[in-house]
Amino acid sequence: MTASAHMATRAQAGGDGRRLWGVPIVVVFFFLGMVLPTAISVSAGGLRLSAYRVVLLVMFVPMLFTLISGKRGPLNIFDGFAIAHSVWALLALIKWGGLAQGVESGGIYIVEALGAYLVGRLYIRSVEDFNAMARAYVALVVGMLAFTIPEAVTGNHILKDGAASIFGGPRAHYIDKRMGLERAFGSFDHPILYGVFSASAFSMAYYICARATLTNFKGMALAMGVVVATFISASGGPYVVLLMQIFVAGYDRAMKGVTGRWRILFTLFGLLYLAIDLFSNRTPFHVFVSYFTFSAHSAYNRINIWIYGTAEVGRNPIFGIGLGDWIRAPWMSDSMDNFWLLITVRYGLPALFFLLALMLGLIIAAGRRKNLPKDWINARHAWAFTLFGISVAAATVHLWNALFVLFMFLVGSGAWLVDTNPRSPRAPAPRNFVRPIGRPQTLF
Repeated sequence: MTASAHMATRAQAGGDGRRLWGVPIVVVFFFLGMVLPTAISVSAGGLRLSAYRVVLLVMFVPMLFTLISGKRGPLNIFDGFAIAHSVWALLALIKWGGLAQGVESGGIYIVEALGAYLVGRLYIRSVEDFNAMARAYVALVVGMLAFTIPEAVTGNHILKDGAASIFGGPRAHYIDKRMGLERAFGSFDHPILYGVFSASAFSMAYYICARATLTNFKGMALAMGVVVATFISASGGPYVVLLMQIFVAGYDRAMKGVTGRWRILFTLFGLLYLAIDLFSNRTPFHVFVSYFTFSAHSAYNRINIWIYGTAEVGRNPIFGIGLGDWIRAPWMSDSMDNFWLLITVRYGLPALFFLLALMLGLIIAAGRRKNLPKDWINARHAWAFTLFGISVAAATVHLWNALFVLFMFLVGSGAWLVDTNPRSPRAPAPRNFVRPIGRPQTLF
């Protein structure tokens, strides 16, 4: 291979040489920005610029040019869904607040949603990139236990309150204990955020660090570290993220070698949904919330959120209500603990469609690929199972601040599974596999 060809294939895969522990340096700064406490931020023109927002703002325009250039994979239909979701949210916010307010609020949403997706899409371009990122992510979660275990035992919020003492800003607010433990914040704004951030690393610990081998004691120790980190958040949403990943990993292990095992699983899910709908005096959503929240009060509140939120969607189906207040019972708070519902209430059904089409489309396209090497299969499981866990839990929690950009990054970090070639990891996949925008090929 000539030097120029080698450089081209390195660019296609995002391998520009600027790495730390094997992780592209942009991804390193992005993760560090996510885990720095909110107190470490600046205000500019009424906007709070946290560390991860600064990273995304600095990189946004260069990433857009890189995406359009096709240097790291041709622009395709999934990129179109990501752009369409972000632009639709901008239009919804302009409709709500006028041009100036809408551009300010919608602009930062585009930077977070599309920007975080592009970090994953452009800088995780091979199985080596993904594995390095996964190991670093797991190490970060496990390393943070040095602060969060003492926090859960003593109630001293070391990272969050320490940053607030130095840089100013609010300290960790009081939350009642659960199971005799103080709920750990870590460096995040709420235990739910810390818990989901931690729980999302489980599949990566199991499939990448442990290689899906129970006798890989070092890897399984890291997976148990992720479990401990999730547990000390004492939050139902993170527990759902963790349990869903454990469930699908266990199912995959038990049914290995069975043809069509995922179709069987989804069929069983569909039949279970129909059975609950037919034979229960509650809707399937009510049953799900009742069993996956900590208390009857939490379940009741989330059911009411669903009732009033869906009514709001019915009144404003196209552009939503922007950042306006939603109609609800007088005794309910303005917090909407359902990410998917909140996206629809704020930005309308098209925004939800584009986001789901992006995530599910990538998962389906990656799942259709056959005869992949073992390390690719492990990476695909780690990525898809992580998104599955977060997506289920997102029906009972809202993904905000660092957690939202983490979710969008994770969606983008699996794009290489669709548009690169396992026989030559630095080469693109067959051109008829993913349709580049503007070309007449079919999606698959």
